[in-house]
Amino acid sequence: MELTCWGATCNVTGSMHLLVTAGRQVLLDCGLFQGSWNEAFERNRTLPFSVNDLHAVVLSHTHLDHCGNLPSLVKAGYTGPIYCTPATRDLTAIMLRDAAHIQEADAEYINLRHRKKNESPDAKPLYTQADAERVNRQLLAVPYGTWVALGNYTRFMFLDAGHILGSAIVLFQTEEGNGTRQFCFSGDLGRSRPRILREREFVEEMDYLLIESTYGDRLHDPVDQMQGELAEVITEAVNRSARVLIPAFAIGRTQELVYILHGLQQQGVIPDIPVFVDSPLAVDATEVYRVHAECYNDEMRRLIFNHEDPFGLKRLNYVREREASVAINQVKGPCIIIAGSGMCEGGRIRHHLTQSIEEAKNTILIVSYQAVNTLGRRLADRQSKVKIFGEEYKRRARVKILNGFSAHADSTELLEWVTAGTRKLKSH
Repeated sequence: MELTCWGATCNVTGSMHLLVTAGRQVLLDCGLFQGSWNEAFERNRTLPFSVNDLHAVVLSHTHLDHCGNLPSLVKAGYTGPIYCTPATRDLTAIMLRDAAHIQEADAEYINLRHRKKNESPDAKPLYTQADAERVNRQLLAVPYGTWVALGNYTRFMFLDAGHILGSAIVLFQTEEGNGTRQFCFSGDLGRSRPRILREREFVEEMDYLLIESTYGDRLHDPVDQMQGELAEVITEAVNRSARVLIPAFAIGRTQELVYILHGLQQQGVIPDIPVFVDSPLAVDATEVYRVHAECYNDEMRRLIFNHEDPFGLKRLNYVREREASVAINQVKGPCIIIAGSGMCEGGRIRHHLTQSIEEAKNTILIVSYQAVNTLGRRLADRQSKVKIFGEEYKRRARVKILNGFSAHADSTELLEWVTAGTRKLKSH
């Protein structure tokens, strides 16, 4: 058994690991590396292994840093299966289509600005919507707890990771010599007692473990504290007649934020102000969330069975069309704008930032991990000036960071998962 980590090592983007076992080459995840434009483009388009030697791809979940470079893989000639859970299949289909559209639109927007300056347009999308559609034909859904054979000597199974809808731990079992070896890829592990999803499952026995450690060196603030601080941010925005801009991953974080805002509003903790979910992907993803109740915890199922809509608010607006997105700029008074991407590296959040970042009364609310060299990290670091679409803006808006809403396990939760669920983890 041999493992090569081609991404998400010493950073948190571009998850991509090559497992060679019993003569089979299996790629675990194929995520986008996210960072500075030029570096990210070069790293994502140049795959560090032979595509023709791959036997299978196994996908842990639908976040861009785990699935976002699948179109480049297929574009390079990979024609084999891409295994994932049913919810991940449905989410990945819309995620990649949206990612390709954003790349095409961003390249067009940048080239337009070049032309206005009499410069030669040279921006190109990493892949197109046609490339993304080809991936969808290779996605094969496998339910949790079902063994899948890869040849005569290796098989794998998905277990619930409790991170986002459909997220999975991957357990491999390989016949080696006179015995069986078990290798576990954690994917991204969820929190203890998640608000929407089922609890992450434990692996009782393994010989090798590849585990994520996004928050391996820190603890999250208590969830109740985070909800209180969120309510304070919104109340202050109302008092200043200001905007709250929330960069959020369209899959996972957006639905959780809407669910929390729904609860705060039901309790009368926050005032009734307009909330915009400005992301076609988030709109589509929320519909996928509605139909995969097999991933929910008991409380969420109770709401669904009682015909309550945990993804609805009195003044919630799901925005799909570009014209409706632009029209948000004309809204007077306080409002909340939730838009992708979570690290501000694409999507409509950047357009909203250009309209609001230079006004001191507004708030930029960071609720996700921000990788190095992303716009989101520069905002989280409270840099006084940032570039958006190549133009420099003065950041006068205040920045508030609430990492307690993370869907990643923190250091204590990671250790709890390892110690409570791995009775026979061996050293080799």
